[in-house]
Amino acid sequence: MTTRRRRHVSPEKNLTIAERLQRVDDERAHIEAFDRERELQPGQLTPRQRVELLVDEGSFLEIGAFAKSQHHEVAKETPADGVIVGYAEISGRRTVVIAEDPIALANSDAQVGKNKRNRMLSNAIYRRLPIVFLADGTSDEVPEFDAHAGVLLSRVAEQLPARDIAEREAPLVTVACGLCAGQNGALAVRSDLLVATDRARFGAQEGSAESVADLVCESDTEAIGAAQRFLATLPIDLGSPLLPIGDASAEAAHNLTDEDMYASPREQMDAIFDAGSITLLGPADEHCAVGVGQVEGVPVAFALTGGSPRASLTTADMKRIARAASWSADYQIPFLSTQDTLGYDPVDAASGEFMFAAARAVESLRASHAAKITMITGWGHALGDFALGGMGTGFDFIWCWPSARPAMTDSPGYLARDPESPPSEDPWEAADLGLVSEMITPGDTRSWVVRALQLLGPGRALPAAHYDRGQQIHDMT
Repeated sequence: MTTRRRRHVSPEKNLTIAERLQRVDDERAHIEAFDRERELQPGQLTPRQRVELLVDEGSFLEIGAFAKSQHHEVAKETPADGVIVGYAEISGRRTVVIAEDPIALANSDAQVGKNKRNRMLSNAIYRRLPIVFLADGTSDEVPEFDAHAGVLLSRVAEQLPARDIAEREAPLVTVACGLCAGQNGALAVRSDLLVATDRARFGAQEGSAESVADLVCESDTEAIGAAQRFLATLPIDLGSPLLPIGDASAEAAHNLTDEDMYASPREQMDAIFDAGSITLLGPADEHCAVGVGQVEGVPVAFALTGGSPRASLTTADMKRIARAASWSADYQIPFLSTQDTLGYDPVDAASGEFMFAAARAVESLRASHAAKITMITGWGHALGDFALGGMGTGFDFIWCWPSARPAMTDSPGYLARDPESPPSEDPWEAADLGLVSEMITPGDTRSWVVRALQLLGPGRALPAAHYDRGQQIHDMT
């Protein structure tokens, strides 16, 4: 004899219309109260405060706001089933937003929430929309539930399939505000930009944010601001004009003079890029600055070196350069570099981690159709496939300042030069041999960059033959 499982009957089934309208207001009030009434650490925001700060005012259209765990005994403790999703605008750009609520996730197995997340990821890929993922998972053990007690898709917690995130044609940005592990950790590390707060944790490791994230910030507000600047910089809507970035202007914050032959990376950056448009990967230290910004409204990925004393490129530097080069290849934005470096650090260059990052940077630059510009301001290379630029990587322009000392041979491995022995190379000899596109002065640098970007324009306007050009030249050297 078989027994029929009793079907759950909602107590709201027989409500009047007035009572149903009141239920809508009560649900919304409960969602807001659940988000608001919690303890926060300094610099920390609630999940919905993060979304509100991230998106343009009044633009967030939530999907599944009234969702909750399919297990009715924890329904009140699981608003949105711990996963807030929806469409919004960020700096005027249409975007998909996914935000986690660790308190709700601690009370749920998140079956409903996972379906919501997978649905939004699939929609974002289908509509070619950028994605911002505000990660903040729970470290608490998920409570055990009767697998047959919940109601979800005919009592079967079947997950809606999500498309492979590698299929996306628009940026994915993750802001890690807490625990980021499992499936969410895998999503985060595949982001175009991974920003973390100092409270973020990846996997079971403690204090691992600096080793995983592209940028570590002290507060949620600072991290979200970095994500906003990055999205506003990239040409997200194909064929659409770029929109201004907050307080960004079309003027540089600093002007170089012809006497500034040994400008630091920070001084170069402030003199070339529009003020207020820059997103840095890590700090702009004394010898290397890497990130993305705008020049007269055109998005440009950059890697700038220089300063005194000269230094060689480390593994950490190469990882940042590889990330910027991948932006150029993936979204066809120009790449700009300056060279005044001893080359690759001999110790780091022998490690697999360094070689992987260097190879990724070079291959990304070869694949990029967009304008590629390098300026040799001190010690540098014009030949070969040096990650900061050379004929082997298909750079369109190789410019030299009068202070340049470009290597005249394809140096094996581009290992660090001896800083005690002055280089014998002369920029005029390199120019005589046609290895240098032009000799320019520091004071004219920004104007020359602007002219080059105006001539070559966005990468998508260039012929497909450009794709193999760097490899062909590399094979001949």
